[in-house]
Parts: sequence; C-alpha cells; structure tokens
Amino acid sequence: MQRLIAALAAFVFCSLLAFAEQIEISGRILDARGNPLPVAHAELRRAGRLEPLVQVRANPDGSFALSASGEGLFLVRLAGLHHRSIDIPVVVGSTAVRERLTVQLATLPFPETRDSVLLSHRGALPTTTEGTVLQERKDGYVLGGLRPGDHYRLIIRGQGRGVVTASSRDSLMLAPDGYYVGILRTDSLAFDPAELPRRSDAGIIKCQSAEWQQIADAYQALVRYQQAFADSSNAALARAAHTGGSAGDAGAIHTSLGAWRWRDTIVARLATARSPLAEQFWLLFALALPAGDGTEELHRRALREIPPASPLWALDPQLVFQALARRTDAERRQFLDALIETNPDTTARAVCAFTELVAASTARDRERARMLYAVLTKRCPTHPLAKTAERYNPDRRIQRGARLPDFRLPGKQRGTAITRERVLGQPLLIAIVLGDCQPCAERLAELAQWRDSTKRPLRLLIASVGTPSGELARVLERIPHELSIVSSPSAPELEPFEVEGFPTFVLTDATGTIRATSQELRSLRTDVGRYLDEQP
Repeated sequence: MQRLIAALAAFVFCSLLAFAEQIEISGRILDARGNPLPVAHAELRRAGRLEPLVQVRANPDGSFALSASGEGLFLVRLAGLHHRSIDIPVVVGSTAVRERLTVQLATLPFPETRDSVLLSHRGALPTTTEGTVLQERKDGYVLGGLRPGDHYRLIIRGQGRGVVTASSRDSLMLAPDGYYVGILRTDSLAFDPAELPRRSDAGIIKCQSAEWQQIADAYQALVRYQQAFADSSNAALARAAHTGGSAGDAGAIHTSLGAWRWRDTIVARLATARSPLAEQFWLLFALALPAGDGTEELHRRALREIPPASPLWALDPQLVFQALARRTDAERRQFLDALIETNPDTTARAVCAFTELVAASTARDRERARMLYAVLTKRCPTHPLAKTAERYNPDRRIQRGARLPDFRLPGKQRGTAITRERVLGQPLLIAIVLGDCQPCAERLAELAQWRDSTKRPLRLLIASVGTPSGELARVLERIPHELSIVSSPSAPELEPFEVEGFPTFVLTDATGTIRATSQELRSLRTDVGRYLDEQP
C-alpha cells in the first residue's frame, strides 16, 4: 500500500510539472559602456520571495540562459559585480514564456573619493561603522589574519558612503538583496580600488518583444519613483530631526518629484499599450501617485482592470490600499475580502489580511478580526506576518477592553504573593522587564517623566526576570513601585501576561479592565495619561 501511495504521489507531481508552463529567458548582462562584467548572475524567483528558483552565472561575454517551470508572477533579477541589480517582472499564464533581454547595469553607490575602506559582515549597510579598517598600500588594501570561508562586504567611506562587494579576484556569490558577497578562500584579502568601474547611475533594459519592453519600462518607472519618494521622505525626516521643525507632508514630496508629469506620461503610455498586461503595469504605477485631478480616474480604472485575483498585487500589496483609499467601506471590504480569498500569492493575501486585522482590532470588530486571524494563521502559516498577528488575536487575554487575567507573582517576602485582587482599586501599570535590560530602563525613565508632571495615582508593579541592576535599578529608585522577581523569561508566573518581548506593559483602570498594552504604549511619558483618560 505504501508503495502504491508513493507511486501515485510521484505521478501527481510529474503531472503537475507537465502542466506547468515553461519559462525560457536568455540575453546579456553588460556595464554602462556595453562591456561584459567580470562576474554577473541571472536568477528567477517568485514575486515576494528572496530565495531564487534558479540562478546562473553569466558567460565571459555576458550571455546567460535560464529556464524553469511554473505559473504566476516571477521576477528576473540581473546583477553584476559592483553594479545595481535590475528586476523585470514575468507573468506566466496559459502559454510558455520565451524572451531575450539585454541590460546595462548602473553602478553601486560607491564614493568618487575615499577616506578609508572598512571590511564588514555580509549584511552590512552603506552607513555601518562596524568592521575592520583596511590599511592602504601601493597595490591597494591588504588585510591578513582572516578565517577562510568567511563572507564579507567592503564599505568605502569618503564623499558619501557605498557598498562594494569585493574585487574580481575574490570568489563571489549573489546575496538575496542583490549585492554580491565575497567568500574568503585564503587568510588574506587584497582589494584594489582601481578595479572599480566608472560611475553610472542609469540602467538600460532592451527586450525582444514590445510587450515585454512596455512591462519592463512601467515596472522600472514604478521602482524608481518609489525609491525617490522614500529617499526624499527620509531626507525630510533627517532635516526635521536636525532642525526641530516639521518634515512636511507627502503631497509636497509628490509635487517635488513631478507626480503630475508622471500622471501625463502614464496616460500617454496607456494609449499606446500593446496588451492588457502592459496597461495593468502602468496602472500599478498610477497607484503610487497621489489621488487628485486626473489620477483619481486612473485609480478607479486600476481597480476595474486589475482584479483581486491578479498576481500583480504581489509586486507591492500596499498599492491595493492606495487604490481603495477613496472608496466606500463596503467597496473596500468587498475588494479586500475577494483578494484574501482568491489571490494566488501568499504575500499579497498575508499583507492585506494583516492590515485588515489591525483595522478590525482597532474598531473592536471581533468577528471580523477572528476571521482574518484564521486566514493568517491557517492559510499563510509560514509567512512572517502570521507570527506578528498573534498580538492581534481577538481571543488573546492581554488586549484592550479585556479583563486583566488572574495571576500570582512571588512577593518580596518568602511565601507571599502578588495577585490580581491585591492590586485592584486604582489604575495599575504592570511592567515585565529583564533585570539588566537597558531598553527597559529607558522606557521606565519615560514613566518617571510622566509621574513628575502629574499627581494622578498610578500603581506600578514590576515583574523582573532577575534582580534589577545597573541603569534599571537606578531608574526604579526614582519611581514608587512593587517588585516581584521571577527566575526566567519562561517562568510559569509570567504565562498569564502573554509576554512576547521585554519590556512588556499592561495598563489597567481601577476595575482591572485593560486600557492599553505594549502595542499602544509607544511613549509612557505621553500615552499613560491618554489611555487612562479615554472613555469606554
């Protein structure tokens, strides 16, 4: 019987492979001057995934060819040493996909001039300060005493910062984020800045078919616009933090990026689109622009032409919510429920279900929250948002509006206990901390600031894993509190509080009704009073 079951399983698997459509993509990967790169890769992955289905190294002339089977939305990633990767979407339906591409890659953002070169870990960002400074010699930078087999990145610091991913003499692999990572084969590293390519900020894609070209152009325009918006927003926040002023609003950033000119470009491209799929990609880009004169109709058209079951939503599920921003609650819920039920992409379903779960929890719609929580935990159990959704479980004991569960914490004197009944009668803040936790000390310092500004009564119960020490002990000296010490983070006495991390906070009113949790208490200095004043 077991052999029969195994044979049937193999037959079904092979049958599925037979029905899956073939994907064949070839072409060349070049630098901005049209020359092959010392090291380049092509890979194919499903949208929303980091790990590739297939990855091939380009030949010395820059040529590559890859093939796979499947249906749905994929991304072809083309990358080369010291250059930015380019992603091109591939939608596989009822027919096989065969295409030839030629790309010229832009360089990574390394500085034109350098002050130093830092050897750092494989996941380092351009802004990192952690690592080992390489000493410069006549033939470049040399560092010895390294362990063979280690992975690394090189950070060049100068006018701006940048990531460089080893020289062509080192063995390289393509990391999931699109950067190359060097693998040391010996105990020393040699890096020659003269090997860096001439800087180029432009990436060029040439597709064999007109439809693919339009899809690639639309997706690259969307990616560039979203990156420019993110960069401008971060720069505005940095200026505001430095000057103490306001970061401004999103509308001003959209205006500075020429959103209305892009709107006109999208309208023109839609008029010449070669296929419904090309139209849908340009409409996706339209959703990244603010709703207003001219774009409102584009947003409505996007909802009409990109159905809830479309795999395109996997490219950026947040665009769904921008499309629905001005729709009625009924329209919004109908579209999202259909997407959650029918979309083939796990990430698209999970992002939409999680966002709706948060909204339902805020509105205290427990029936809808329970349905969405079941979608995340049962239909998307491997997605990271399924774990995050646990804090929004409508049946959690620790949530706003719920009754503080019964608990029994060890008291200060041996044989005594602190219980729920003992601490009721006035507002209560329970803080569950680690004895040597610096973030715990910083958060409780916020509470000390709030207490200094008010005479309102608030009982503070500290449940500490280990005896408070260091900065935490000094902060607690400033705040009247009752202390309970437990032996470990998994102590059974902490189980009623559903602890997910440290510190964990639970704020109740005098009757024991939970008014706020760690999720709502972002700043104890401002939020404790706000949630205590909130009417049921």
